[in-house]
Amino acid sequence: MQQKILIIDNHRQSIESLRQALENQEYEATSAYSLSEALHRSGEIAFNILLVSGIIVAKKKQLFLEALDGPFSGLPCIIMNASASLKNNPDLRDRPCLHWLPGETRIAGTVEMTAILLAEAKERTSKSPGQTEEASHSTLLGNSQAMKTLMDDLSAVAGTDATVLLRGETGTGKELAARFLHQNSKRKFTRWVAINCAALTETLLESELFGHEKGAFTGAHQQKAGKFEHAGQGTIFLDEIGELSPQVQAKMLRVLDTGEFERVGGNRTLKIQCRIIAASNLDFEKTLAEGRFREDLFYRLNVVSINLPALRDHKEDLPLLVQHFLKLKAEKYQKAIPKVSAACWDTLHQHDWPGNVRELENRIERAIILAKGKTLEPQSVLPELQNDPADTEMRSLRQVTQEALIKCEREYFHQLLTRHRGHVSRSAEAAGIDRKTFYRKIKQVNIHPQDYKIRPA
Repeated sequence: MQQKILIIDNHRQSIESLRQALENQEYEATSAYSLSEALHRSGEIAFNILLVSGIIVAKKKQLFLEALDGPFSGLPCIIMNASASLKNNPDLRDRPCLHWLPGETRIAGTVEMTAILLAEAKERTSKSPGQTEEASHSTLLGNSQAMKTLMDDLSAVAGTDATVLLRGETGTGKELAARFLHQNSKRKFTRWVAINCAALTETLLESELFGHEKGAFTGAHQQKAGKFEHAGQGTIFLDEIGELSPQVQAKMLRVLDTGEFERVGGNRTLKIQCRIIAASNLDFEKTLAEGRFREDLFYRLNVVSINLPALRDHKEDLPLLVQHFLKLKAEKYQKAIPKVSAACWDTLHQHDWPGNVRELENRIERAIILAKGKTLEPQSVLPELQNDPADTEMRSLRQVTQEALIKCEREYFHQLLTRHRGHVSRSAEAAGIDRKTFYRKIKQVNIHPQDYKIRPA
């Protein structure tokens, strides 16, 4: 696919000469004679790099800075014919996306720098922008019919700009599916931004999504661009979108309806440039019936709805997934890859996997860490399922009842913290107990809230 370049210059002869030189190198170059025209163009085309006249930057510095934090966010930018005073301007000099060319630079030099920056950007994003090292090893795996259907659906919609709602139980890989959509779209060389809507309070989430103006609330000491601006022409992933408060739902509806929003405490209307992908583990039909989620917002999000299968519905993929995680975790902890005994395979297939692929990954990681031999046995991966019937008969009813209670409570708190992403206050409220009691209970069953926190993208 051709790399797309936007040239912004008010000198017609200069812009046409540069455009022709770039097109001779097989680039797709678009001309704009003002920043306003450039912003309009950016709404039509996802560009890979900007070439901007220093004269325009000097005259329209504030608008240019706002564009860098908004539609042009994440794009490398070459300032052509840059004066020393402009390069040393305190508002511009510390911007890592800006690259400077002095006035005497010839067209060939501009084309050369453009090629270098595009190659560097492509290399940085080969694993997907914002992706962690661990996430780069993670992918949607499976040869089952359920997974083939999923991949067919994702591939069909990836190349479009359609809003997508990913639905499925916790741990089925909704963020991986969202990354696949981004990596296989025309926006793959632009920014990837992910935010968990359940992990922040209403006030913080509104500020994170839409940004805020200086003085909008206590502690807002300076203007801040939100995630929608920061995403630029890339992709924004809204995880757990079903947890939005009614107020944020109303603002989100307007974004999806018109593509417009204002920062918190602001009056200036901004337009989004990014693609929206959302995800939730909620039963929306039930949630809509209960009035906990706006019906109009749901239908705006549900342009394309894709369901991710639970692991219990494609257990034939277990061997592939287990071997993948064994290799990944063994490398991480610098250990030999153990074999899996026949009894262990039977146990893995018998388990229902309520936490889905994430549960499998975590259990394999634990088994690798605690492995004492060269072979994994059933108790290595699922220790709580291994009870000796003969031993059970020798214990009192009280002992058996207590062990069953601990097992049930552990599973209950595991599901609760998984749903609320390790948020103790919300989990305790959902359980109907205070925080102190909650901490005491999870300590008794050896559960740690930090294990359920969202990993940064």
